[in-house]
Amino acid sequence: MGPSFLLVFFACIAYYIYRFYKKVAKYPPGPRPLPLIGNIHQLELSNTHKWFEKLSQVYGPVFTVFLPRPTVIITGLPEMKEALIKKGDIFAGRAQSPVEGLFQTMDNGGVIFAEKEPWKEQRRFAMHTLRNFGMGRNCMEEKILNVVSTMVAQVNELAKEPATDMNWPIQLCVGNIINELLLDYHFEADDCAKFVEFKNNLERVFHLTRNRTSVLLVQAYPWFINLPIVGHYGYWDLRKDVLVILDFLRDEINANKKTIDYNAEQTCFVNAYLQEMKKKEEKGDMGSFSELQLANVLMDFWVAGMETTATTLRWAVILLAAHPDIQTKLQAEIDAVIGKDRLPSMSDKPNLPYTSAVVMELQRKSNIVTLNVPHKTTQDTDIGGLFIPKDCTILPQVSTVLDNPDVYVNPERFDPERFLEADGKTFNKTAVDYLVPFSLGKRQCAGESLARMELFLILVVLMQHYSFVVPENGSLPDLTPIYGITQVPHAYECKVQLRS
Repeated sequence: MGPSFLLVFFACIAYYIYRFYKKVAKYPPGPRPLPLIGNIHQLELSNTHKWFEKLSQVYGPVFTVFLPRPTVIITGLPEMKEALIKKGDIFAGRAQSPVEGLFQTMDNGGVIFAEKEPWKEQRRFAMHTLRNFGMGRNCMEEKILNVVSTMVAQVNELAKEPATDMNWPIQLCVGNIINELLLDYHFEADDCAKFVEFKNNLERVFHLTRNRTSVLLVQAYPWFINLPIVGHYGYWDLRKDVLVILDFLRDEINANKKTIDYNAEQTCFVNAYLQEMKKKEEKGDMGSFSELQLANVLMDFWVAGMETTATTLRWAVILLAAHPDIQTKLQAEIDAVIGKDRLPSMSDKPNLPYTSAVVMELQRKSNIVTLNVPHKTTQDTDIGGLFIPKDCTILPQVSTVLDNPDVYVNPERFDPERFLEADGKTFNKTAVDYLVPFSLGKRQCAGESLARMELFLILVVLMQHYSFVVPENGSLPDLTPIYGITQVPHAYECKVQLRS
């Protein structure tokens, strides 16, 4: 190897490093990255969202980390509103990688991870259809409460035990609400092995996606998906669990195709979608509609519609068991306004300020989604005067907003009264404004109104019928979250006491 070759070699390396740091300088400042690996050597794999919080204290509410692709992190609510609301179209793209595509079976499939015209068309149809089915209206209340009554019968039996884990009754209840909306049937408590399998698969995927180094490597270097060991554990092993659910959804679509009356008014999302497909086929313009697309949309709504709401309610049981004074005050307000002999209604909510504050604090404290689904810029832009180039990955950190100590003093404490003024009836405007668990803007959760209704109605029914207490000779629950795509609580068996 002659000296001239070495000279050219080192000149190329020097030029690459020069170009790399020239590119780095275009982005909002953050921790100094290294060529090829960016900031991966500094990344805290567990509780990454907390690492972002620490970085924001150094670099401000808008900064860049290289993973190794440049990713702009937004931790401030004003900057988040500027990006996602004021400049919503510019920040409505989706970053693509194998990990983002875990829940897809086609390019640009579904609603959550899709972008551009297919995303707009699918989301528009989904929102229109769900509103027709009563999302956010009285008829949806009835559907929710019908499923909740089944859960009550199940929990009444569990109350006979010295201690029980409320995980599965809650999971099944929330899962059945979304299942009836999408597929027009629900799983029975004594015949739900398939549902249990799906839920276990999801929890495994959600946990490992944020805790396996191999997943991080595939996320950082997509071509690693083809490597024998890293690719298997970083993608294909998780993909296997996801495909079990997708195969189930495809089977449900095929079953509905055999029985659907295309001329009738449809009562579930699958049939409404199939009916829309037939109309488009007759017009000769299918757009982005297909059975494969339907399976992807179902996957998004089934997972998102079940996981976050069920997990929040699991946290509710554990947090109320750990804070009996809050539980007692909550029950007293519900007893005074609704009593124990009738079902609640959303019309009761204005008369239940403390109950509403408890729901808000449950969403804030549980802080379910650790890292939002990444966005992507569709053109050059800026946030807070900082330049952001086109096709840049953007991560709005809602979890940091919910943990903001300037708004929520001692954010680790579970304190519903932080959402109320001194009179106990008026809501604290700033605290409410910073409560953004469903994100903001054009990518805001499509099922927000359904989730809010579920949380309120299910919690009130549970408090009408039961108290959750630490069992005799038992210990207080561990309130440390288990880190994953969602933050779930540790398994805990409480004593379920029937209220007379």
